[in-house]
Amino acid sequence: MKTFTAPQNLPHAVHAFGTREEAMPEVEQNIRLLTERLGPIAHMRQIHTDRIAYAARAGIYEECDALYTDRSDLWLAVKTADCVPILISSPQAVAVVHAGWRGLQMGLVAKTVHLLRQEFNLDAIDIFAHIGPCIRAHNYEVEADVAQHFPAKYVSPGRKKGKFMLDLAAVAARQLRDCDVPDLNIYDLNLCTYDQPSRFFSYRRDKKAGHDVQLSLVKLQRAKFS
Repeated sequence: MKTFTAPQNLPHAVHAFGTREEAMPEVEQNIRLLTERLGPIAHMRQIHTDRIAYAARAGIYEECDALYTDRSDLWLAVKTADCVPILISSPQAVAVVHAGWRGLQMGLVAKTVHLLRQEFNLDAIDIFAHIGPCIRAHNYEVEADVAQHFPAKYVSPGRKKGKFMLDLAAVAARQLRDCDVPDLNIYDLNLCTYDQPSRFFSYRRDKKAGHDVQLSLVKLQRAKFS
């Protein structure tokens, strides 16, 4: 699986966004190959909840959609194929968030930021976030029962009667701002998984669930003092 980094640096961390290019058929294979290249990786069995887990070691963490650690020798990974991958960094810890509409409706992004601030005594200005490749509003059409959970400014009329377009990435960014994370600390790659079939997996486009996902990763990088 080929990876790339955002043009904008993620302070206090190193990061990588995965693609479908040169990806192996199984998620576990890609994790194994990335482990050989990057080092130990902790990842999740994601189930669209607001559960957050602490990662103390490499391997899979059951039934959670956000993962955090203060270990500088451990990568965290989130798997997506349209949902929003969010990489969060701070001087003391990093986190990954898998934000589909259910997680956003439950406030998962905000809950993750609040947990980091409380557990590591951080100010909002200490928090940085990258919003990775995901399906964008012009391609994400939902029913009224989904759209009703979100403020009207993030919803627009759909292509069909009774349908609506939902801006997941904007909702995620709003949750970060609502936690007082400064705008300058939030970076959105503005890449759409649906629009780039040669580069990214997309569940909405390909109608395939399960193993066809890209990985987004982050690792804490502690400051070195001379």
